Amino acid sequence: MSWWRDHEDEEDVRHVRHLGIGEMLRRLGPLLRPHSRRLLLGGALMLVSVVAQVLAPLVLKRLIDVEIADESRDGVVRMGLAYALLFIVGAAATFAQVVILARMGLGVVKTLKERLFGHVLHLSLAYFDRNPPGRLLARIESDSERLQMLFAEVSIAMVRTALLVVGMFCVMFATDWRATLAILALVVPLVTVTIIFFHRMRRLHRRVRALYARISEFVTEYVQGVSVVRLFGYETRARKRLRALNQDKLIAERDASMWGYSFWGGLTAVEVAAVMGIVYVGAGHRFGAEMTPGVLVLFLVYLRQAFGPLAMFSEQLSFVQRAFASADRVFGVLDTPSRTPDADDALDAVPDDWRELAFENVVFEYDGGTRAIDGVSFSVRRGERVAMVGASGGGKTTLTSLLLRYYEPTEGRVALDGVDIRRYRQRAWRARVGLVLQDIHLFPGTVGENLRALAEDIPPEAIERAVGVVGAADLVARLASGYDEPLTEGGANLSMGERQLLCFARAIVRDPDFLVLDEATSSVDPGTERRLQQSMDRLLAGRTSLIIAHRLATVVGADRILVVSHGRIVEEGTHAELYERDGIYRDLFDLQFRKAGAA
Repeated sequence: MSWWRDHEDEEDVRHVRHLGIGEMLRRLGPLLRPHSRRLLLGGALMLVSVVAQVLAPLVLKRLIDVEIADESRDGVVRMGLAYALLFIVGAAATFAQVVILARMGLGVVKTLKERLFGHVLHLSLAYFDRNPPGRLLARIESDSERLQMLFAEVSIAMVRTALLVVGMFCVMFATDWRATLAILALVVPLVTVTIIFFHRMRRLHRRVRALYARISEFVTEYVQGVSVVRLFGYETRARKRLRALNQDKLIAERDASMWGYSFWGGLTAVEVAAVMGIVYVGAGHRFGAEMTPGVLVLFLVYLRQAFGPLAMFSEQLSFVQRAFASADRVFGVLDTPSRTPDADDALDAVPDDWRELAFENVVFEYDGGTRAIDGVSFSVRRGERVAMVGASGGGKTTLTSLLLRYYEPTEGRVALDGVDIRRYRQRAWRARVGLVLQDIHLFPGTVGENLRALAEDIPPEAIERAVGVVGAADLVARLASGYDEPLTEGGANLSMGERQLLCFARAIVRDPDFLVLDEATSSVDPGTERRLQQSMDRLLAGRTSLIIAHRLATVVGADRILVVSHGRIVEEGTHAELYERDGIYRDLFDLQFRKAGAA
C-alpha cells in the first residue's frame, strides 16, 4: 500500500490535458443542452437586470442636470420614481436569474457526476492500479461539485460584468468620448494584468487540487489500514506524513490567496485612479472635456458599477480557478479511454453446448511493458476441474483476469471452441462465469441483495439453491431477519468465514457453467474450509472450474494441475504425476506437508 512509502510521488496527471476556456465550454455544451430553456430565461433576466443598471445613472443625470437645475418639483418626483422602479426591476431580475442559473448548475453537475461515475466503472483495471480510491473519490465528488462554480459564479459574474462594462462604456463614449478614452487608458492595462493573474491563479489552484487529492488518498488508505497502523505503532509516523502533506497544501493555498488579494488591492487602486482621472479631466475641463454635474455623476456611478463586479469577481477568483482546475481533472478522467469496447458485430449469446476453452500462446504486458504472461497455452474441457498453483506473482491471477476479460491479451487469444471470446459481448461472457476472490467484498444492503449482486432479476429459489449448495442455510437461519438482514459496510457484522460463504453463494446464484476460485478458501477458518470442501464436489460437479490455491490440499483432487512460474506453465499433470516428477510442485507440496507427512 502507498502509505508505507516515505515519499509520495506526484499525482500521475500525464493524461490530463489542460483545457482552455473555449474548449472547456465546448465540452460542457452537451451538458447544458437539456437545460436550454433555463439558460435562455436566465440570460433574458440577466439582460433585463443589466439594462436596468445601465439606465439608472442616466435617470440620475437627467435629475441633476435638468429637473433640479430647472427647479421642477414634479420632474424630480418622476425621476425619483423612475430610478426606484429601475432599481426594483433590476433587483428582482437579478434574484430570479441567480436562482434559475443556480438550479441549472446543480442539474449540470448532477449529470456530470453520474456520467463520470459511469465512465469510471467502465475503465480498465490498469487505471485502478494507478489511481487509488481516495483520488477517484476526489474526482467524482469534490471536483465535480466545484464545477458548479462554472455556472453559479462564472456565468453570472463574468457574463454580467462583460455586459455591464460594454453597455456603460457605450453610454459614456456617447456622452463624452474624451473622458471615456482617458478611462480606457487604465482599463486596457487592467485587462492585460487580469489575464496574467488568471493564468497564474489557475496553475496555483491546480496544484492545490492535486495536493487535496493526495491528502484524500492518504487518509483513505490509513483509515482502511488502521489495524495494521496500530499493530506496528505507525501512528506517529502517519501524523508526520500528514503534517508534511498539509504543510505543502498550506503553502500552495497561501500563495494562491496572496495572489488573489494582491489582485483585489490592485483593482481598488485602479478604481481610485480612474475616479481621480474623471475629476481631473471632466471637472477641470481638460482636453476639451466639458462635464456638467450630471455627467460627472454618471461617470462616477458607472465606474463604481463597473469596478464593483470586478472587485467581487476578484474575491471569488480563487473559487473560480479551483473550478477550472477541477474541470481539467474531471475531463482528464472522462478523456481516459475506457476498457476495450465490444465490437459492433459482437455476439449477444454464448453457445450452451461448448466443449473446450483454450489459452492459445497468450502473451500479456502491463502498460509499463512488464511481461506478466509469456506464451501460455493450455485448454480446459467442459466439466473439467483445473487447478493453478505456484509462487505469488507468477501470473495465476492475471490469467483469470484475461479469462474474465478484465484485460485483453497483448498477443494470442482465449478461445471457446476455436472462437475468440472477444467475439462475444463482455456482459454475455461474464454471465457464464462465477468468481470467488480471496478479497471479500460485500455491498451495504441486505443479505439477499448481496446474494443477487444487487440485481433484480434473480428469483428467490435461485438464492435458496445457492445458499444450500455452499452449506450456508444455517447461517441465514441464525440471522434475525434472514435474507432481509442488513449488512454494514464490507459485511463487518459477520465473521470472515460467514462473509466468504456469502461470496461463494453469490458466485453460483446464476448457475454459471464456468467457476473461477481465486484463493477462495484462504480467508476462512479450518472449520468453514472443511464445510466448503464437503460441498465442493457437489458444487463443481458438471461445472468447468479453474481453481487458484496456495493450500495444495484443496487442489489434490483436481483433474489437472498447472504449475505457473514467471508467467509460464512449467509443469502440468495430476497430483500423482507431478509429485512423482520431483519438480517444483513436489517442492511446494513437501514444504506445506513435511511435518504432517501428508505426502
